[in-house]
Amino acid sequence: MTGFYLDKRTDKHGDCPIRVSARAAGGRLLTSIGYSIAPAKWDSASQQVKPGTEKNPVTNAKGIPAATINARIAAIKAAFARLEATPGAATIEAFQAELDALTGKAEKAAAKGRPAQLPKSIVITYFELFLREESARSQWAPATLAKMRSFQNSLEEYNSGLTFADFNESGIDGYINHLRKQGHEETSIQKRYSNLKWFLAWAIRKGYCSETAIQTYRPKFKVLAKPVIFLTRPELLKLYNYQIPANQTKVTLKDSAGREYEKTIEEAGGLAKARDLFCFCAFTSLRYSDMAALKRTDITGDSIIITTQKTNDRLEIPLNKYSRAILDKYAGLNDPRGLALPVISNQKMNDYLKDLCELCDFREAVSKVYYKGGQRIEETREKWELVGTHAARRTFICYALTKGIPPQIVMKWTGHSDYKAMKPYIDIAGADAAAAMQLLND
Repeated sequence: MTGFYLDKRTDKHGDCPIRVSARAAGGRLLTSIGYSIAPAKWDSASQQVKPGTEKNPVTNAKGIPAATINARIAAIKAAFARLEATPGAATIEAFQAELDALTGKAEKAAAKGRPAQLPKSIVITYFELFLREESARSQWAPATLAKMRSFQNSLEEYNSGLTFADFNESGIDGYINHLRKQGHEETSIQKRYSNLKWFLAWAIRKGYCSETAIQTYRPKFKVLAKPVIFLTRPELLKLYNYQIPANQTKVTLKDSAGREYEKTIEEAGGLAKARDLFCFCAFTSLRYSDMAALKRTDITGDSIIITTQKTNDRLEIPLNKYSRAILDKYAGLNDPRGLALPVISNQKMNDYLKDLCELCDFREAVSKVYYKGGQRIEETREKWELVGTHAARRTFICYALTKGIPPQIVMKWTGHSDYKAMKPYIDIAGADAAAAMQLLND
């Protein structure tokens, strides 16, 4: 419950500070609203300044009219009512942040280069409410929550005293330019802008934010298509059949310029497992997270039946001779959790995969052009340096499409919900088909 009253103390002009009282989680907020008025001009029943008339306007000793003071009281009352109506939002920090935003205290502190008195700005206070609501409603995976926390940190780094009024066109531009100055890639900036749109749309819908520039503003991002990293059919079979040399074996390789160098085998057992796990994903379309969580009970007859970790889709994926052979290889795995395959951390598996693809001599030059910090950058690297766990899923999709399997069937196995996500792979399949047609000329 929010109430307004006059402090008993008077200033040299006879005005008393107008104070607000609001019950919050963990206590009560008692503070001034930033205006004072003479007791004779205060209506304690309506808890506002007496309005006066056009001929006899009511003002305080500083000449501030009753309408201005009453407008602030109404705005504070409405803002506090929204917090009180939202479970878990009515905290002392949230009330104070609202008050600082309405009185301009946060902006004044920022202009003078002082840190905010409170640990969270009004925007961040509401962002934490947004996280609680949206993560519960959509059942976010831990990785999604971590990404949104990273976005929250970027907002606080941009302006620790953010208010919703800051997100007009110039404020949005300011945030984007802040990210560019920090050296983020354009793709990363575009994703954070999408997160901002999501959050502000929620705040506008809830009535917390009245600034609607985000709904019509269209910033430009220099985002170029990235190369799709996948293994061709011959490369996948070479990796599948590759015999890992024993530990401490020195293997002679040649770089892209033809210069010889030696690579010493370390952790042969880990390399062998990484090879098998990558190939299993490449023959089933499973993501790393689903492969790492796969249990023997998820395998029914000749199919894998799982609910995916990332999207909660229920998929039925038929086994082929390659995926079946890998499962049979680990049939004796005695895992207390009932896992079907040995588990290697995603990061460690990525390290192993780069070693394996280097040993397999996957040296095709791959060029990537992108913008970072406003600058155009072009990089060319060998394919083995770019292969990670997700390349397995891309390998499955590209190979299935080039073999003529209809996209809607591939999407049924992979869990893709629309053609937009499949388009890069369909384009690759089309290019491959065009190359195959040339074989008829030979």
